[in-house]
Amino acid sequence: MLTESRMASMLEEGDLDVLVAATPENVFHSSGMHCIATTRFGEAGYSVWSRSMGGPYLVMPARETSSLVDMDVDPEGVFPYGKTNIYLSDSLSTTDQRIHRLQNERDFDDPIPALAAAISELADGPRVGVERSGFEPKEYEALERRVSDRQLIPADEQFYSLREVKTDAEIERLRTSATITERSMEEAMECLEPGMTERDLANEFRARVCEKGGRPLFLTVGFGTRTAYTHPIPGDREIEDGDLVRWDAGCTYENYCSDVGRTFAYGSASDEHERKYEALYAGLESALSELQDGTRTDAVFEAGVDAVQSSGVDAFDEFSPFHLGHGIGVEIYDTPTIVPDGGTIRENMVMCIEPPYNELGSGGFLIEDEVVVTDDGFEKLTDAAASLPIMN
Repeated sequence: MLTESRMASMLEEGDLDVLVAATPENVFHSSGMHCIATTRFGEAGYSVWSRSMGGPYLVMPARETSSLVDMDVDPEGVFPYGKTNIYLSDSLSTTDQRIHRLQNERDFDDPIPALAAAISELADGPRVGVERSGFEPKEYEALERRVSDRQLIPADEQFYSLREVKTDAEIERLRTSATITERSMEEAMECLEPGMTERDLANEFRARVCEKGGRPLFLTVGFGTRTAYTHPIPGDREIEDGDLVRWDAGCTYENYCSDVGRTFAYGSASDEHERKYEALYAGLESALSELQDGTRTDAVFEAGVDAVQSSGVDAFDEFSPFHLGHGIGVEIYDTPTIVPDGGTIRENMVMCIEPPYNELGSGGFLIEDEVVVTDDGFEKLTDAAASLPIMN
């Protein structure tokens, strides 16, 4: 999903000869490589880009090179490590032959020697940018010893900065991911009936996400006063007339995340609940109205908070959320975060805007939409109702 020109600019601006991504999210973002061993089993994988030789070059478990075929990734080179425990039949397809070639392109027992060899081969100079947070301390020390003739420079911030502004292809994946989550919530709510539990409703959501081609990522849903919990784990609480139903959930679609918050009422809604919802929605709209290229997060945060505080709802006089939203991409939380001094909003960032309110003993509300920032405003990827939806 990352363009070669953006990575080349990052190397140039940092005066780096080589750049190494080490967390699964940044390896995927910088190379397209995603495999179970590195994302779920904790095995090492690295994406390496060279100022003089381009990229990506991949350091990965040898037995996982078939993932490159599945992900349609064609790296400039592979530094495989470890045993494959894969045997050959007498007849191999063209694809099988490519997998076998990649598995045996080089021969390393462990990931750090493989990465050190990649750095030595690809770096024309001494400056090596490394995503330090992707290494265990002993791994990093071992790498330092093996490339002692190079200068390892922490590059974590550069990778996160690189992810802030999305490409058109990334925006389309994020759009699909958000749509899957939003529609799955709505369809699950249409199934809600007396006797159903939070767990039942959660399972309805998960099934619909999978039907639509997504992968459930996280899910909290609570009924009644449990909606005041920040992240209620779906349990055996049965729905009752007049209950609030509060969602905070997301999925991934082709490794891009969604994060959508919704609040509904079941059967009927009190005047108090309706007023609180509308006040929070006003905060959402006011925060969104500040979005455009070049806006500071301060302005977005203050606009949303001011609108809620001035809504006339007594409970919101001192409304003070710890944030009012965040970027989203290959992780749920991309930078910037919507807080004072959180940074600058740029065109083609994808943001989640969310004014939350939790009141123990009474109930909680979450209205969270995803948007794409444009030059002079925003485009909604999801669209929350302006008044509290009542499901019968």
